[in-house]
Amino acid sequence: MSDLQDPNDRPVVDADTISKAELPPYRQADARAPKPSSKFPLWLLPVLAIMLVIGVLIGKYWGGDKTVSNEPPTANTVQNDSANPNVTSSAQAVLSVETVSPSQDSIGNTLSADGTINAKDVANVSAKVNGVAIERVLVQEGDRVKAGQVLAIFDTDAMEQQVLQAEADVAEAEATLANATADAARVLPLIEIDAISRQEADRYRTSKLQAQASLQASKARLSTQRLSVNNANVVAPVSGIISEKMAEVGMVAGGEPLFTIIKGGVLEWRADIDPKLLGEVNVGTPVRVSLPGGDAVMGQVSRIAPTADDNRQITIYASLAANSKVRAGMYQTGEFLLGSTSAQTVPNSAIISNDGYDYVMLVTNVSSQDGKNVGRIKQQRVTLGERFGDNVALTEPLPAESRLVKQGGSFLNDGDLVRIVDGMNTTNDKSGSQASKTATAATTGTTMQARS
Repeated sequence: MSDLQDPNDRPVVDADTISKAELPPYRQADARAPKPSSKFPLWLLPVLAIMLVIGVLIGKYWGGDKTVSNEPPTANTVQNDSANPNVTSSAQAVLSVETVSPSQDSIGNTLSADGTINAKDVANVSAKVNGVAIERVLVQEGDRVKAGQVLAIFDTDAMEQQVLQAEADVAEAEATLANATADAARVLPLIEIDAISRQEADRYRTSKLQAQASLQASKARLSTQRLSVNNANVVAPVSGIISEKMAEVGMVAGGEPLFTIIKGGVLEWRADIDPKLLGEVNVGTPVRVSLPGGDAVMGQVSRIAPTADDNRQITIYASLAANSKVRAGMYQTGEFLLGSTSAQTVPNSAIISNDGYDYVMLVTNVSSQDGKNVGRIKQQRVTLGERFGDNVALTEPLPAESRLVKQGGSFLNDGDLVRIVDGMNTTNDKSGSQASKTATAATTGTTMQARS
């Protein structure tokens, strides 16, 4: 064989033999140790995939992408979104509410006072006879009577007997006068022939004059007795309403009144006010007096007292219209109607009181989401005026196009997203709704409903 050998014809040496030869004796592996497997374990693949998915989710969460979160937004999230009116698609509405708009109404300017209802004018009816018992009473309290109507009748039996006696006395006086007249006619001519003395003639003349005077006295007594019989009927002197009846059957008439009549049935309301407010009330000022059961009666000021009473108050007298519920002696509250002013009103249910202040919940940034109107809540502080039934006036008006939560605003917070369920257009067509408003009903709608 030649010394030149093919390089490819090198002897084959085992790799384990080379590694053992190169390593020092103390580093050489134990021939008895098992060889490690060179295959990758397949069960680690699912674990690595799960860890990869978890890492991606954590990265997206900390990166601010909230679209993958299925949890409802917190209060802080709602408040942050309220700064941007366009960010509504990713949040859910807290509640479904009904909105209402402020109403511009005509509010009456009134002055309230307390007073008593009394008869404007009264007539006391007394008996015109004395010592006679009442036989019949024909009227009761509350009856309306006319002038000349008989109210009560006295027992006239004794008076009729006195009339008969007076008539007899008249007849006797007439006979006496006739006799005295005849005697004087026979005797007095004799004085011309000196058949009688002048003294005797004067006696005949005096007898005739006495008989004439006695006849006149008898006629006067007869007239008195007949008048007593006529006065046995108690007659109403004026037309009106019987307010008091003191007469009773069997009662002996004296000097006290038997009946009290309210002339024409006219009642008036008498109220006391502070002199400082007197400039606001004049003769002819309309009044409205409350009555039991929620009713009221109208009237107007008829006169004003020229002087103050013991309490330094001025009494105002107001005549009232006829009303079956009005009674004299009633103590009622009334109002002087001093005119009207225009004021903005909202329903009482829209007002929320907290920490001594009053608020309303405005619905702002109204938009459409999935075919439904939604908006953001904005808490607005307001100052209230007088209350008128179900409405209250605002001393500082809100914008006319404002939309308020009609009821249940206490369940909402500033920045909450709500769904509007009252059917009002987002275009805010207020021409139709404004025409339906009246002075006593500021708005329309139903109670707020909780979102299911």
